[in-house]
Amino acid sequence: MVGWKSAKGCVIGLALIAMVLLLAACGGIQGGAKEGSGGTEAQASQAGSGSPAEAAKTRVVKTAKGEIEIPANPQRIVAQGYLATFLALGVKPVGAPSWDIESPHVRHLTSGIEDIGTIDASSVEKILSLAPDLIVTLSDDPAIYEQLSKIAPTVAVHYNTFDDTRDEIRTFGEMLGKEKEAEAWIADFNATVQTAKNKIKGIVAEGETVSVMGGFNKEIFVYSFGIWRGVQAVYKHLELTPPPAVQKLIDHREDIKSISLEKVPEYAGDYIFLDSGHDGQFERNGAFWNSLDAVKNNRVFDLDGDYFWPYDPIAIKAQVEKVAEMLVERQQSLSGQ
Repeated sequence: MVGWKSAKGCVIGLALIAMVLLLAACGGIQGGAKEGSGGTEAQASQAGSGSPAEAAKTRVVKTAKGEIEIPANPQRIVAQGYLATFLALGVKPVGAPSWDIESPHVRHLTSGIEDIGTIDASSVEKILSLAPDLIVTLSDDPAIYEQLSKIAPTVAVHYNTFDDTRDEIRTFGEMLGKEKEAEAWIADFNATVQTAKNKIKGIVAEGETVSVMGGFNKEIFVYSFGIWRGVQAVYKHLELTPPPAVQKLIDHREDIKSISLEKVPEYAGDYIFLDSGHDGQFERNGAFWNSLDAVKNNRVFDLDGDYFWPYDPIAIKAQVEKVAEMLVERQQSLSGQ
């Protein structure tokens, strides 16, 4: 805690305060409430309009926790989630969780960013030591939010808020005053998507379907909507067609569904992108697996978890390119090119 160094300093400080008050009374300092206005109205006017210089210092953003006043140009951001989104906009936070820092999609951009641990076990002391002027968290834990809010203005953007990476970029661009950078990134992203779609045109024939599936903890999952395992790249951006059973999940915004082994054929497409990190339940050498059309036609693609588990804008852009590349390479392999 910072205090006065001596009684002499205290006297000097009080004298300065008295001088400021005297100047204000004489009209030397402008501001405060107008005659006849209440204190609340005066404060609202100062925060809402004020002088251009003052107004530029902060901005108000709408969040899941209500309206939050944040620095207009934050210099020391702790990103408890959404690290890559900041990096895509040319903003480098001072701290982020370890798994975001180590993501293969942004690892080359994270030098100097401090590891704050995981979201559930982040060190409050570590975050405090970074002296942030803004914290952004994807946690919806009220206790975590309360702790962080005591350190700096905290914006909660909950996990799975965005099912389109362009909306995510645009939202963060508005929050940071980086609207031009956001639109430039989106334009580049759209061009990347169009190039990828052109590459796979004619490979996945009209009427053929694509599934994204995986096994985890003795369960089999179908991924259909939102952020899971590359589905945004597959369905939202490349616009590949899901099987009817998967389309029903998408229509109901059901992002993930656990199914039994017997139900796999119902959800299996002509092409299957398979999360290969935990796929033991598929018994790849069994008769059941070999009966699937995608298997018989050599149209099963393994998804590297490190590459396809991240769901940030930079990752999704890379996944769009990777899915197209996988389809093209397999087609060339099958045709003997």
